[in-house]
Amino acid sequence: MWKNYLMVAIRNLLKHKLYSAINICGLAIGLATCVLILLFVRNETTYDRFFSDSDRLYQVAIRAQLPGRQADNVAVAMLPLAAALKEGFPEVEMTARVVQDTTIFRRGDELFTETTRAVDPDFFRMFDFPFLQGDRMTALDEPNGIVLTESAARKFFKDADVLGRTLEVEDGDPVKVTGIIPDMPSNTHFNLEIIRPYASLSQTTRNQERNWGSICCETYLLLKPGSDVDAINTRLATWIKTAAPTIHSVTGSFNLGEIFTPRIRNVKDIHTEPLQTSMRPATSYTEIVTFAAVAVLVLAIASINFMNLATARATQRAREVSVRKVVGASRGQIIIQFIGESLLLTLIGLLLSVALVELALPAYSAFLDKELSFNLFTDPLLAPVLLGLALVVGVAGGAYPAFFLSGFNPARVLKGSSSGVGGGSGRLRMALVVVQFAISIALMVATAVVYGQLLYAQNKNLGFDKENTIVLNGFPGGSDRERQQTLTNVLAALEGVVSVAGTDATPSSGSENNTNVRVPGADPNQLLVLRQGAVDWDYVRTLGLRMVAGRDFDRNRPSDQVIFPPPAGSAAATTPAAEEEKKVFTGAVILNEAAVKRLGFAGNQEALGQEFEAGAGQGGTLRLTVIGIVDDFHFRSVHDPIAPAMFMVDNGTYSDLIIRIRGGNVEGTLAAIDRAWRDLYPNRPVQREFLDTRIQNLYVREAKTSQMFAAFSGLAIMIACLGLFGLASFTAERRTKEIGLRKVLGASVMDIVRLLVWQFSKPVLIANLIAWPAAWYFMDRWLSAFSFRIDLNPLLFVAAGALALAIAWLTVGLHAARVAQAKPVTALRYE
Repeated sequence: MWKNYLMVAIRNLLKHKLYSAINICGLAIGLATCVLILLFVRNETTYDRFFSDSDRLYQVAIRAQLPGRQADNVAVAMLPLAAALKEGFPEVEMTARVVQDTTIFRRGDELFTETTRAVDPDFFRMFDFPFLQGDRMTALDEPNGIVLTESAARKFFKDADVLGRTLEVEDGDPVKVTGIIPDMPSNTHFNLEIIRPYASLSQTTRNQERNWGSICCETYLLLKPGSDVDAINTRLATWIKTAAPTIHSVTGSFNLGEIFTPRIRNVKDIHTEPLQTSMRPATSYTEIVTFAAVAVLVLAIASINFMNLATARATQRAREVSVRKVVGASRGQIIIQFIGESLLLTLIGLLLSVALVELALPAYSAFLDKELSFNLFTDPLLAPVLLGLALVVGVAGGAYPAFFLSGFNPARVLKGSSSGVGGGSGRLRMALVVVQFAISIALMVATAVVYGQLLYAQNKNLGFDKENTIVLNGFPGGSDRERQQTLTNVLAALEGVVSVAGTDATPSSGSENNTNVRVPGADPNQLLVLRQGAVDWDYVRTLGLRMVAGRDFDRNRPSDQVIFPPPAGSAAATTPAAEEEKKVFTGAVILNEAAVKRLGFAGNQEALGQEFEAGAGQGGTLRLTVIGIVDDFHFRSVHDPIAPAMFMVDNGTYSDLIIRIRGGNVEGTLAAIDRAWRDLYPNRPVQREFLDTRIQNLYVREAKTSQMFAAFSGLAIMIACLGLFGLASFTAERRTKEIGLRKVLGASVMDIVRLLVWQFSKPVLIANLIAWPAAWYFMDRWLSAFSFRIDLNPLLFVAAGALALAIAWLTVGLHAARVAQAKPVTALRYE
């Protein structure tokens, strides 16, 4: 019996080559797509689970609610928080902070500007990264120790066997390599290459130990076994208000615990909860679930193809089934036969899908920048999952025709009534086509919306001119204003440079400084906070901001500049008595329109000439006069609203120089900029990048998401078209005699094509009615995460439906035209 079943199955595969090829190819593509997406999903959901104590490891996240601003949720905290948590919560066993720094290393004649992470001594005791060389427990006990990844070791020393060797550090003692660890795996939120002891940080950074208002470091906790995390988070919300200090300034008093609210989250959840300032880009849980759903939908489309074609072929095997039943076959045996044939097809498709995955995986991994693994022999879960998928698809695809055929009345079929059996199967096939195209149309809409939002973000008028603009940074800590001003003047005199301006407020920098302000006559109990940017005289012109009222800063008006006293201890420092006299600092300020509204001024013109006060640190006061208003511009991505901001010129140093260059000889201008830098900072590598590149980097995740959606949607549509082609072929074959008669009676080729095309147009049109509302609902929810977003245009949905209809017409029409061109005599001889 089993041998007969197998022979019949193979004979049917070979006899109906087209249907077999469509079935197998559709299943293979669907299964391969599903596997690729599931590999991505598994990688995303296994972040940081390899640590031994991952269940007890937590990161402190901060919700910063500045008055008048949308709350910011960030993955960094204040330096003093770790010690305070250790003291205030007995559940905390260990703490470790990670502070990002920029360090310049020298190896021979080579200079390296590197991002380093300074960590507390307990970091490697909490996180058991494997050590290839050195001792994990003591590697950072020495203040001048340094731990490198294999890649960093090869960069500095050309090999990885470097334990005990030294590197020179700018303005510091040499450091000694005390440990080598493997490169960070792709499924960790940590982005570590060079790790140094916390004690190696500059005194300026470590002075922030008393600053509860600066969020600047990742903070991790190891909780004692059995700790109640929910209870800790509940207590944190009230504890912070007593632990954090109350700030008293000339502009008012406020408790930092009212602004910064900490909570803890398990390290395994960090990657699926995107927060600002994370070490690596995170992927939201919603996005992961969405892609998992896409995998299911693509597989569903492939399964529907399989079921449709199997059902379509079923009626042609009615006589075979009837003969089997007459000679004694039970219904169960017939069901087993057809489900077995379905499983055989599925297994062939599975083998082909494994080959497709192997071929696509290298490029797919490179695109995602992840180390995705696909090894059936070393991964204990992979083979069972693949076989499970094949079993589900095979049974689902073969169940209906199996039960449908096994229910035939053999007497009726053998008397020639096979045409009447299973009249509902045609309706089922059309219903499945509706589902297929509803999924395809919804995916097309989703792809278009994601891509449209990406284009909107990348091409939106950001309020400044990002083209031909260079950001130059990497100035040494404590850089003197005179040397920085000399560089500014040299750069401004270059032939290819339009203008230059120093600033601490570079768009897309990711950092910001906020200060509380007081407007005369305003409610004293209302806390007003503005983003504060220190800028140079030509900031507005260099960045291409649009003045909507008032004037720009003017070098010929010394009163525009705020003059702060030199730092204590410097040769130019004033006496204490003189410092007391300079507690109030005056100057001019430019606001953006959001700040005009936040400060309560009636309008842009009404704000001109108004004065307000801001905190200046060390008990000082800034008394500022509004001289100009600029149009709102984006500091961050379009995910975030525009913050109210003020800009002033002072006599300090800046973190960046913004350089606007002329088009044309860009390479020559860049070389001249590099020479000017080396002349003034010979011991520091040039650090520069184009501003538009920085901004593009804000949308890397959205770009990859849109490309993945486009690829998977294209595959879904291709699979649906394969099934539609198979159904069209089957329908044309079943109606061969009808087509011949119609042609004899005068029907043209176009009449025949219209007849067949219309039959398959109806389910596609119905699919639109299902896909449009579903796609609208989900894409509107997705867009709600953006402060600035595109509108959902109904024409987009119509276009997706029209494209699906056109694809269906093309798929069916080409086949119908070929059938319709056959000679009527051939059709009338059919059967």
